[in-house]
Amino acid sequence: MRSLLVLGLAAALAGCVGNGDTKEAPAVPAADSPNAFLTFPNTQAPLGAGSYSIQVSALTGTVADTFHLVITFDDGSTRSVDGSWTAGGTTTLADPLVLARAGGVRIVATSGSGQAVHIVLSRNGSVVADAAGTLNLPLSVISSTQYAKAYYDAVDPQVERDTLEKWKSRNGFYDGNPYNTVTHVVFRDALDLGYGRDMTVLYNSVTGRTAFMVHNYVVSLQPGASSNYGPLNVDAAIAQDPRFFIGTNVIEFSPANEDNPADVNGAMMINKFFIFDKNGNRITEADLDGRGIKPVPGTCWTCHGGETLPLTPAGKFQPMSVRSPKFNILGVADFEYSLQDGYHRDQEEDRLRLLNSYVKGSYDTIASRDINNSATGRGKWSADYAQELVNGRYGSVFTSGTYQDGFVPAGWQNGPGQENAELLFTRVVGPHCTGCHSLQGRAATGTDYAGNLGNGINFSSYTKFMAYRTRIIDYVYKRGIMPLSLRNFESFWEYPDGAPSILASALADPSLFDSSTGKVIPPGRPVARPGADRTVRGPTVQLDGNASYFADSYHWAITSPVASTATLSNPDTARAVLNAPAAGTYVVTLTVTNSRGSHSASETLTVNGAAADQTALTFANDIRPILSNNGCTGCHVDGGIAGIPVYWDDNIDSDGNKLYQRILARVNLANPEDSRLLKKPTSELHGGGVVIDTTTPQGQADYNTLVNWIREGAACGTNPSGLDVGCLQ
Repeated sequence: MRSLLVLGLAAALAGCVGNGDTKEAPAVPAADSPNAFLTFPNTQAPLGAGSYSIQVSALTGTVADTFHLVITFDDGSTRSVDGSWTAGGTTTLADPLVLARAGGVRIVATSGSGQAVHIVLSRNGSVVADAAGTLNLPLSVISSTQYAKAYYDAVDPQVERDTLEKWKSRNGFYDGNPYNTVTHVVFRDALDLGYGRDMTVLYNSVTGRTAFMVHNYVVSLQPGASSNYGPLNVDAAIAQDPRFFIGTNVIEFSPANEDNPADVNGAMMINKFFIFDKNGNRITEADLDGRGIKPVPGTCWTCHGGETLPLTPAGKFQPMSVRSPKFNILGVADFEYSLQDGYHRDQEEDRLRLLNSYVKGSYDTIASRDINNSATGRGKWSADYAQELVNGRYGSVFTSGTYQDGFVPAGWQNGPGQENAELLFTRVVGPHCTGCHSLQGRAATGTDYAGNLGNGINFSSYTKFMAYRTRIIDYVYKRGIMPLSLRNFESFWEYPDGAPSILASALADPSLFDSSTGKVIPPGRPVARPGADRTVRGPTVQLDGNASYFADSYHWAITSPVASTATLSNPDTARAVLNAPAAGTYVVTLTVTNSRGSHSASETLTVNGAAADQTALTFANDIRPILSNNGCTGCHVDGGIAGIPVYWDDNIDSDGNKLYQRILARVNLANPEDSRLLKKPTSELHGGGVVIDTTTPQGQADYNTLVNWIREGAACGTNPSGLDVGCLQ
């Protein structure tokens, strides 16, 4: 009867849905609407906006030849260049490669005689990248097909999980092991992706191996519409209706080295993520929320605490990244259940409790890792808060009991200075933030204690949450990228007088409310971001407003001094140029607009001919000394603080990364001021406290050098792909 009911409902809808084998184009949001979901805030573009020179020569030998280049940009447009080089010579293209915003590029070179071509890409005289034949720099170094393939190579080196059936076999679904327990539940993941989830979980009580398999169902009524992710999906999952089956997500908790004995993580239990299409074939990318195709594992790791570090110089996944993601607590109160008998919440509750006990078991295993071992302890996540949450939901009793919807962690209970903390947690942070943030952050000592803000990103207390006040305002109300999953974002903003107003009131920022209506203002308004105040040499200064939010148009103006002899080139573009023939202090104002209005913000530029040339800053000469002078290399070193996530010593680490490459992983070329390299040492949210104090002349000078270096492309100062160690000296 249950299947007939659902199939009858599905049949009634069949005329409204597309063929299950046809991809539906997602609805395109307006330019003033948030759209960056399931995407990390820093996508780590390989190239900053700016002008690059391209040099072409023979890879080996000295024979004169002709060449043909095809340059492909991120938007798919191409540019072709023909030329030649003389015997033993190198040709530099007359027209530089210009990127209007941070991103990537692909350059394919062929020669007339068929000999290998050497391509060198440089900026301000510093080599950025080089390659033989094809130089491929994707839009994002952590979100690409190449990255996805490297991940699968790391967690499945013997290709034993490239189909769903092989994955099930590898995880013991067919071996009849008496220590295996198999649990089945069906619900709608109402808060996150909105799918009907047909979930089967295998757990081995001896090894702790846990395998979650989730078949996903979506009754698609209209391409890109939120209605596609509604209540019909749970009944489609119960019926296992093939017309609405879109694919399978799986996570296994198993030894890192079970398929590769040489894995640096050894027998450590780690979470491994795979996505299979509806035919059971493993895929490297998927559209999980109707907002476009995104590669794995990033599209999963945004909510599973994954640390997306760039690939090693050898193109391999970094061990710290491989071991970083975790299971999410199954938010029983956030699911939607069917009205069909056997699938009510109270009928599923005990099975979900069992699954949450497995999640807790994985946290306990992770917490027991030796933080003093540099291979396993570096970048250690503290499981303390996640354990508190899952224990608290069940009163620490997992043999019986129901999920306690109203549980409030110790750090969120009302008290002096946080009289409304419980309201904020139960209405905002608990349902919309905790699931992902509890899996974030690193505790250098291995213990997440309340008095230190270094692991504040896990939001384990009111104090830690409010320490991120400025960034929360930015991410939630200005950028509209938090909550990070689209369905959670829609749920958060469904009733603006609810969670958005409660949070805005707690943040105590009047600008978040419309002065005429008193209503909280949703994201989508234009926000001008011209950059930090800084000192530059001049006389020409590159301006960049690409970090602005929701900007349809740009306009720069010199607002001080009023009678300035300085001028602006290309003032109606994101990247204008200030021409300041005289030294002095100049205030430039950027105004950005969209359909919802305009916004202006200013940047103060001190032009000083005696200042360091910002275009000539390099890591080797200018940035590395700052690390030493501020004591960074004393703590961030093997043998320093146990569990610290990154080493700033001169050694090439076990993954093959030079110091420069480790630094680049903490740089944001698209939004320079958002770089962790800037935010961490200048904030109490840094585990070591403030080490670059911008209120002091020296601290301001160091910050100025760092921000100018990033804005000019974060040059190395030597060839980063060679075997030399010039950037380490």
